[in-house]
Amino acid sequence: MRGKVKGAAAVHRWFMLAEAALEQNVENLNRLNVFPIPDSDTGENMLATIRACRASVESSSTQDLGELFAAAGSRAMSEAYGNSGTLLAVLISGLAEPLHGQERLTISGFARALERAQVRSWSALTDPVAGTMLSVLDAVHAEVRHRANQAQEPESRAALESAMPFVVSRAFLAVQDTREQLPALQRANVVDSGGAGLLVVLIALHATITGVAMDFAPLQSLPGWQQRPDVDGSGSSAAAARAAVPEGSGPEDAAAGTGSPGDLESEAMSSDDADVSGVEVMCTVRLDPLGAASLRHALDDLGDSVIVTPIDSAADQDGTYRWRIHVHTLEEPRTSETVHAAGPVESYAATALHRNPPAQAEAEGSSNEGQHETPPKNQSPREQE
Repeated sequence: MRGKVKGAAAVHRWFMLAEAALEQNVENLNRLNVFPIPDSDTGENMLATIRACRASVESSSTQDLGELFAAAGSRAMSEAYGNSGTLLAVLISGLAEPLHGQERLTISGFARALERAQVRSWSALTDPVAGTMLSVLDAVHAEVRHRANQAQEPESRAALESAMPFVVSRAFLAVQDTREQLPALQRANVVDSGGAGLLVVLIALHATITGVAMDFAPLQSLPGWQQRPDVDGSGSSAAAARAAVPEGSGPEDAAAGTGSPGDLESEAMSSDDADVSGVEVMCTVRLDPLGAASLRHALDDLGDSVIVTPIDSAADQDGTYRWRIHVHTLEEPRTSETVHAAGPVESYAATALHRNPPAQAEAEGSSNEGQHETPPKNQSPREQE
């Protein structure tokens, strides 16, 4: 793949490798999943998103990176489920705008794309929390921007290839840091599952750009990667080996939002102290931006882990967009009534939330009977008409 970082072939290879990487590590990612709900489905949710992205690129004929990521993000958004799967789809969608008209990825273009993805992912959070996938995204953006600024020829292939090992190293350190940033993770002696999943996806990108084989061996040192999480916080933590931090790659503050339709997604983080109960509601609703903002405020009053994010990049003739909705709630009937009153609803699904006890996590692996099941390729997960 070295020397061929261009167009649909490269993007397709990235998603293919990311799919294989997530499949290989799905049980480990599921096992890490203790926040915001310990239902052991992070690996499956992120895998479903990447499968949708790969299928989108396979059916596309364009070489325009912006068009490829826009289409992949739109399809992934409409098929995403869970916090991690939806946020990964938002991130991928966010890469699109700065790359429109580009057929080859460069380190400077990558920096611009990550900046937009960062804004899309952070701008409308009602209660931002450090120690999640978004913290890893911050670190990755800071590292890529630093490498772009330091490159003598930032548009060259060599600049991008030489930067990628530092980018992956920085992502690894950011994942390690999540354990100390979030009390729920520290008590369970694990790193954030969504952040670890993003690291796996970045390892696949590194392989795509450099031609080097994917290496997951360093992940074995991440707290919780190989053992059941101590959800009750009774166990002691084992220090993980820290790799060297590339010089000049300190964390950056996230940018503020702009108030555009793309900036209305949010994830209201919940505490893991209470027993898991209630349902996860996911659906697609057609709304104008004001309607989406109103619905998000209503959902904030009905539950947590709220995400309201646009699927479409352009409005329909009536000024509406399709919006992907996600919320954890104890009041499903009221939530259903609120969503259906807001606008036309597609694919409404309410799934019971269940804690996956640590004693069962290792035995169950990725099966999670009664919870989410990994959907077949090219099929929308848990879709209900």
